[in-house]
Amino acid sequence: MSSYFLTDDFLLQGKQAKNLYHYYVKNLPIIDYHCHLPPDEIAGNKQFANLTEIWLKGDHYKWRAQRTLGVNETFITGSAADELKFHHWARVVPQTVRNPLFHWTHMELKNVFGVEEYLNETSGPKIYQHCNELLQTPEFTTRSLLEKFKVEYVGTTDEPWDKLAYHKQLVEEQFSIKVSPSFRPDKILFIEKQTDFFHYLGLLEDASGVVIKDIPTLLDALKNRVDYFHDHGCRVSDHGFEQMPGFTQLSLTMEMEFEGFLKQRSIPYSAPEHFMGFVLLELCK
Repeated sequence: MSSYFLTDDFLLQGKQAKNLYHYYVKNLPIIDYHCHLPPDEIAGNKQFANLTEIWLKGDHYKWRAQRTLGVNETFITGSAADELKFHHWARVVPQTVRNPLFHWTHMELKNVFGVEEYLNETSGPKIYQHCNELLQTPEFTTRSLLEKFKVEYVGTTDEPWDKLAYHKQLVEEQFSIKVSPSFRPDKILFIEKQTDFFHYLGLLEDASGVVIKDIPTLLDALKNRVDYFHDHGCRVSDHGFEQMPGFTQLSLTMEMEFEGFLKQRSIPYSAPEHFMGFVLLELCK
């Protein structure tokens, strides 16, 4: 339609911008060093059941927008049928105008599925059917989509205790795209989340084979996993802090307190920011 905003020159203001994009950038390969693509879906060459599964089930930005706009959680991450979830998203898309979600939504529909019209309550059913039909073809499996868009490198987000079995599978199968793990140790750094911390500590012990009873053994366990990740192609760490810690040292008293904290598992640790900063600095070495 003539009023559709996604032209070939979208966001390209000026002759130089258009020249740089169309003649130099447009056909370059994608090197995505940080994403949340599930490695099991790449290894399994997943064929998605419908547009909701591939597009909405893992997108917390779309979830947040729907919650802000009053959509019931049943139709976001709840038990509603996938088609209903999609139609609730389609209905609120026009209200996201002036937010990047509006642009991303239509760019994704156009670039992946060839849809060149606005998504809204009226167009939703037709777009849903069109995309679902495409998703049943061999060209729309996970691996086919990555190859279609000339992806050269994918960096997934992985916990220290992950076995990286799917990364190994992709290497063994000589998949054309390099899929490497990224080391994300955040869950071991948030010691103030006491119940979760001890759960993740157990996972770290199991994966590393190290019994963690003090700071040195904690660092040994983490080093064991860093080495494991390195051996499986990892060269990147990933962190999601709300703010950087202001301290990077633990006093002897704090180290001794950590030993007691591991034994008692009831009294909160008194220096969580020091702990985070110290472990993070050690991981950087």
